[in-house]
Amino acid sequence: MKYKIAIVNSTSFGIIYPEHIEKLKEFSEVERINFPSDVSEKRIIEELSDFDGLIIGLSPYYSRNILENLKKLVIISRHGIADSNIDIKSATEFGIIVCRFPLEIQRNAMAEYTVGLILLMARKLNQNYEFMKNEIWGRRIELVGIELKDKNVGLLGIGNVGTRVCEILKNGFGMNVYAYDPLLTEEEIIKRSAMPSSLENICKNCDIISFHCPLNEKTYHMIGEKEFEIMKEGVIIVNTSHKDLIDEKSLIKYLKSGKIGGYAEDAIEMKQILKDNPLLKFKNVIIMPHLGRYTYETIKKMGDFTVNNLRRVFVERKFPEFIENSEVVPKILLDK
Repeated sequence: MKYKIAIVNSTSFGIIYPEHIEKLKEFSEVERINFPSDVSEKRIIEELSDFDGLIIGLSPYYSRNILENLKKLVIISRHGIADSNIDIKSATEFGIIVCRFPLEIQRNAMAEYTVGLILLMARKLNQNYEFMKNEIWGRRIELVGIELKDKNVGLLGIGNVGTRVCEILKNGFGMNVYAYDPLLTEEEIIKRSAMPSSLENICKNCDIISFHCPLNEKTYHMIGEKEFEIMKEGVIIVNTSHKDLIDEKSLIKYLKSGKIGGYAEDAIEMKQILKDNPLLKFKNVIIMPHLGRYTYETIKKMGDFTVNNLRRVFVERKFPEFIENSEVVPKILLDK
């Protein structure tokens, strides 16, 4: 028996590495489906009703109604790390396995990308390029940047990616690395080679601040008016986590005042990119299209794990290694 698997709104799975598709075809029929942003639940149900497995991108949202009506669906394999577009509770209730791949495979890509953005801001490389492209000469004084050695950098979160950023900045550039992470003890932060610090002290004393934490009720707008007010003049801020960690109105206020030396963001979705976005008007701001994790190495590993997740379920009758709802009782009988 061959199962049916749909690749839904994924712009990377099987594109660079078509062998991932071929491996799926060994035990399933594979179809690629792309839904528009305004797709109705009715259409999603109609088009996916015959599939046993889904490999999904960040959209659409798989609501309770959708999951309840996808009677054949056994597994959703998220080709990414976030599961915010899946009603996990309902998936569990309806016997649908939800899985992804280990966070570690994106660690190096995200860390190197973060350091790249720090360098971009520190040496004003984007502005350098704009000057050259527009044949602006004789104004080099406007493009003077800073060196990283001996500067203070504050990491807001020192988990999977933050620890690697710490290693690179401390050992590679000779920076003083401070970290704020309420989920860790001071001893744990020290073991990760950073100096424990409060959020307030990082805002007051750091030349560069980099975000490496999830968005939740406690971290929503964790940086706002109060925090910006006490920051150092010329502070550089890099956000590769989530745009809502920062109060954008306050960010814009302090960009206008000149207090913020540079802001780089790779935490935005396509629907949020607008030509009239006020952030795009600042010459010392860079907004990237949420691609920090996208390297050939990472995409290869993402595909390998995704294929293995589905193979374990449909061929080996086992749970995937990286399951999001381990308490689920699957629709199909799995060996334990």
